[in-house]
Amino acid sequence: MDWHLIAWAVAGIAALALVVTFRAGTRVFSRAAVPGALVLFCALTVAVCAAPGGLSLDAGSLMLVFPLVAVELFAMNGVMLMSRDGGIRPVSAVSLAIAVVLALLYTVVSWAAGFAGIPVLSQAVSLVSFVGLWLSFALALFALVGMAYRAVARDVHPDRKDPYRFIVVHGAGIEGTRPSPLLMSRLDCAFTLWERQGKKGTIIVSGGQGPDEVATEARVMRDYLRDRGVPKKQLVEEDRSATTRENLAFSREIMARETSAASYRVALVTSEFHAFRCAYLATGMGMDADAMGAATKGDTWARSIIREFGAVCADFPWTFAVPVVLWAAGLILL
Repeated sequence: MDWHLIAWAVAGIAALALVVTFRAGTRVFSRAAVPGALVLFCALTVAVCAAPGGLSLDAGSLMLVFPLVAVELFAMNGVMLMSRDGGIRPVSAVSLAIAVVLALLYTVVSWAAGFAGIPVLSQAVSLVSFVGLWLSFALALFALVGMAYRAVARDVHPDRKDPYRFIVVHGAGIEGTRPSPLLMSRLDCAFTLWERQGKKGTIIVSGGQGPDEVATEARVMRDYLRDRGVPKKQLVEEDRSATTRENLAFSREIMARETSAASYRVALVTSEFHAFRCAYLATGMGMDADAMGAATKGDTWARSIIREFGAVCADFPWTFAVPVVLWAAGLILL
């Protein structure tokens, strides 16, 4: 049986399915994304790494491009956090440590394990390498999906005859009584969407007050959009939330009060790196919502993507068992 040919065919189908489900909308993609990503990862791993006796991630493997990307993203995140904080802090130290571990794992550690000639050690390093490979692959795909959500926000032109009934803007940091650049990008994205659909719909600005903030994020967002010309009657503040889940849950309560319609369209506006998590959380709450990612400046994106990726990994910890099972299956079947 030609495992490589079959695996390439499955990888192609999985990649196509991810594209098709993304184009089908948030509710479809948020359900299909994680299973689709796992199938794509497994298929690519078998196609590239299958060898007699098991899976082999040798130095020439094309799959090493994913750890390379991951090392760069983790290192960039750590450096940007250090620059912002004026020195190394626990968060930046973790990112830099992961970058170093991944870099060593696929170079010095793998070479040393092979050189030592101890089968158990080599197998242990191989197993850890495939778990790290899934981490790296997932991070690269996560970044790519964020870019796709940014493209959606840039290109969307809602049907004015069937506009979004609600546009929910997720809060972020504020600077005094003004939105931070990150939050301003979300607000500008929501304003553009509101204009494109004929200035229809209610904008819900969602965000509570942090311990170091002088006002609620919702109030700052409301004032910014009022200054841009959004009528007061089309703005609603949700000022209790402190997390993404609370943003969505409390906003859903507001929507239920604002309309008696059995169904209505909702747009979730946030940053590109945050859009996927908003999408699957909203779907889990039964919301008919489309997520849109506002463009983020490069330095802010670099500081934020690893934190958000970590939150997604925490929501799907079971996925890290898949490379273990795949590796063990390779030992048995190949």
